[in-house]
Amino acid sequence: MFRTKTLIIMTALMVSFLIPTVAFAESDTLTFGTAVVTDDQAVNDSLVVSMAGVTPLGEGSAYNAVLVSSDGTKSLDLGELSVIQPVLQGVLQATGNVNFVYDSTSEGYDGEDLLTTYSRIKLTIGPGGSTAYSDNVPVNAAVYISSVMADLNSIDAHLAAAIASAFSAQSSSDIDEVKAQIGAAVADASTISDLANGLGANATAAAAEDTEDSNLAEGAAGVIASAANISTWINAAKATADDDITPQTNAAVANIFASKIFNELSAARNGWDGNTDGSISSSTGEGGVAQARASAQQMATLTLEAKDLGENEASTVPGESGGSVLGLGLPSVGERIIRDLMLLSGLLGIAMVGIGSVILSRNRT
Repeated sequence: MFRTKTLIIMTALMVSFLIPTVAFAESDTLTFGTAVVTDDQAVNDSLVVSMAGVTPLGEGSAYNAVLVSSDGTKSLDLGELSVIQPVLQGVLQATGNVNFVYDSTSEGYDGEDLLTTYSRIKLTIGPGGSTAYSDNVPVNAAVYISSVMADLNSIDAHLAAAIASAFSAQSSSDIDEVKAQIGAAVADASTISDLANGLGANATAAAAEDTEDSNLAEGAAGVIASAANISTWINAAKATADDDITPQTNAAVANIFASKIFNELSAARNGWDGNTDGSISSSTGEGGVAQARASAQQMATLTLEAKDLGENEASTVPGESGGSVLGLGLPSVGERIIRDLMLLSGLLGIAMVGIGSVILSRNRT
């Protein structure tokens, strides 16, 4: 009887040790830095890689950065990355930092919108070598982010034309000309508002693809807040045009309202420093298209880990054959916690069979 109780206690202790081990294995992920798309000469045409704790390769060898599409059909070689080893108190450190920028000064640059083509990145040991570091944006999230970017580009184009018309209306001394220019400025107001209203849905859907990714969540919140601002400002411009300029007969007075519309359209495109702190954030009352785009770029942040890329992935978003943000795809395997729980179940099964055999043997004797 004593031995049976002892075996049961040992089994309980084993379970208590294994479960924390599984939980630790799931959360103990070492990251080395990020790769983020930014704007240089065009939209989403630049990439910034920032890393720390990177082990330098031997002399004559270097890491090479490559963007890959989610389905693996396209890739872009960004070039070599230098590892800078700091010297502390006269001692050269074993690991170093990477500060790499791919932009209009880089070889092979052609102004391509990286977020519409790629959603995967890998840092290889030399060109074509094995992968040392990598990450990916979940393929469906990449599709939604690409949709956000496409809508923002469309809004931007509409606003550029609208702002040009409003600018002309501010200085015209002909009331009919003022009305004509303002009419052109707000002609696409409903289209812009509809596009802005759709940004939130795509941003929310993208964030839902990985609820543990803080960059997806924070970026989505910025897109949603900025989208609401865009809609508010464009609707305000349309209301000013209808209520204050259409019935106006005095050009000088109409110019004043035209300036108000110009400011509202400009805010929708460039944002507005609502709290006068010297910066414009992707927040309520401040963010416009420019800030929404920065937030969408944040959603596509790649967090570099010492791992190989997963298998190529195709989108399951209805109506999409596949998409990519930076060419990164989903991992090819399921959640690690499921794997660990399966391992734990197997170990417990073996333990229980062993304990049952001992108990049965003792009862027979």
